[in-house]
Amino acid sequence: MIKTFPKSIAIACFSLFAFSSYALAQSAPIRVGVLAFTHTDSVTERWLPTVARIEKDLNRPFELVALTPSELDSSVAEGKLDFLITNALTGVSYKKDFGTTSLLTLVPQGNNEPTRSVGSALITRVDERVKSFRDLKSLTAVSTDKQAFGGFQIMAGEMAHNQLNPFKDFKSLEFVGFPQQKLLQLVISGKADVAILPTCVLEQALSNGYIPANSLKVVLTKPTTSFHCQTSSELYPYYSFSKLGKTDHRLATEVIKSLLNIKSSDQAAVIGRYDAWSATVNDSHVFTLLKQLQQWPFVTNWTSIFRSAMPWAIVISILLFFGYVHHLRVKRMVVIRTRDLQQEITQHTQTQKALLEQTKQFYKAQRVLLTGEMASGIAHELNQPLAGIRYLTQGCIYRLSDEQTELKEAMTKAIQQVDRAQSTIKRFRHFCQQPSVMTECNLNLVLEETLSLMAPEFLRMHLTPKLVSEPVDLIADPSLLQQVFVNIIRNALDAMADAEQPYLAISLVKHLHKVTIAFEDRGTGLSETALERLFFPFETSKEHGLGLGMIICKRIIEEHDGEIHAVNNFDENQQVTGLTISISLPIKES
Repeated sequence: MIKTFPKSIAIACFSLFAFSSYALAQSAPIRVGVLAFTHTDSVTERWLPTVARIEKDLNRPFELVALTPSELDSSVAEGKLDFLITNALTGVSYKKDFGTTSLLTLVPQGNNEPTRSVGSALITRVDERVKSFRDLKSLTAVSTDKQAFGGFQIMAGEMAHNQLNPFKDFKSLEFVGFPQQKLLQLVISGKADVAILPTCVLEQALSNGYIPANSLKVVLTKPTTSFHCQTSSELYPYYSFSKLGKTDHRLATEVIKSLLNIKSSDQAAVIGRYDAWSATVNDSHVFTLLKQLQQWPFVTNWTSIFRSAMPWAIVISILLFFGYVHHLRVKRMVVIRTRDLQQEITQHTQTQKALLEQTKQFYKAQRVLLTGEMASGIAHELNQPLAGIRYLTQGCIYRLSDEQTELKEAMTKAIQQVDRAQSTIKRFRHFCQQPSVMTECNLNLVLEETLSLMAPEFLRMHLTPKLVSEPVDLIADPSLLQQVFVNIIRNALDAMADAEQPYLAISLVKHLHKVTIAFEDRGTGLSETALERLFFPFETSKEHGLGLGMIICKRIIEEHDGEIHAVNNFDENQQVTGLTISISLPIKES
């Protein structure tokens, strides 16, 4: 008997399982990835208070992960992160390539317009004269990194807008890495003519006393109203906070609430160098910049493309290799099958020729035997009247007197002509007789060859003979036996000419020293009179038959010391449903 738990216990078990799953999910840390061009320690130091603030507000563990551009690409592609802190250009790229969602935009210190927060500045010595972008062609340039958004990438888009390529149109271009103040010293010392840096770097260096006053300047400046630093390019949004597609929207909502509650006086904002987080801003002009940067080869991440395409390339290569191997295999199989087919065609042609020759010989032998049987029949039928004529003529001679010499002579000549006729018939009969050639043969093979010869007739009648046989070897004349089999099968087919479902069963059964071959059909059968005279010469039910086929079969079987019998088949209502002819042959040893 099966015991059932109370409903309350089942609900409690389910609740316990759900709570355990929820607790396990709660214990897993939420991973926040941040883009790092400089040393990861300084980047972690800047953003760790912000992540700690979120962790405290949500009461859930968070993990800050500082990653280089290539590492960040891999982590985003593999779904290892939950949130991202990146520049606007990277955020837009991930939105396009991986379906990330931008949640918030960072408001930098002293700036109330998040959409105009970062740009690029071309910094030269104060005595350098640069009045247009064309003047940059004769200068040597330095920058931190070719993937730095607030610096090289924005300036690359600006130069592309002015039909210039920074890799080709500068006299020379070198990426020297961080810190950014190192680039200013290179320009002051004359080792470089122009430095490509983010906006406000020069102003911060002057205020902190890192470089002498009136030593450097920003060229090709653009007018700005609310932005307090000089810029040589258009201004773009600052850092963005995004979520990946797999991140739960309820968790993202709680994170957004936590970030929006951060004030400029909070430790997270002071160390992170921002005033606040705001709702995401219009980033359509970032897409324009991304489109401009795609004109140049330096923005194509060939490493990432190669890494992502490598598995597909390997799979395609393997498929092509196996396809080529399969092609070679199929080609070889075609060659082998073609060769085998040619051999089969040649063998089939030879078999057809042999069967045709055998058929010719068979019908030739049949004609000879038929002629012999006809001669025997004619001789049998003529010998009796000729014998009567001879006896009557002799009787007449005995009754003639000695004086009737002329009549007696004429009667004697008549007897001589009768003897001559009987002798001629006897010689004709011996001439037409064909002696049997007894050899050791396989009866199954003889029967199968017979069915092969009759195959066109079976196909015409849509008939498949049912054959059941045992292996039998005996001493016989295979040609004569084949003649018997063909004659019996042809008679069966003629009897089933009008049958809707023709049926022919052939059985070959071995019993002791005898073998029985039975042919059963579903034809019209025979009447009792026709069945009694089936093996008489010149007895036939066919319109154009000679009545010699079955007598020939009987003579051949008797010549092999066998017997042949025929009986009608009856159904439950004692109606004739066909004929069965049985042949019994002794199995003689060679």
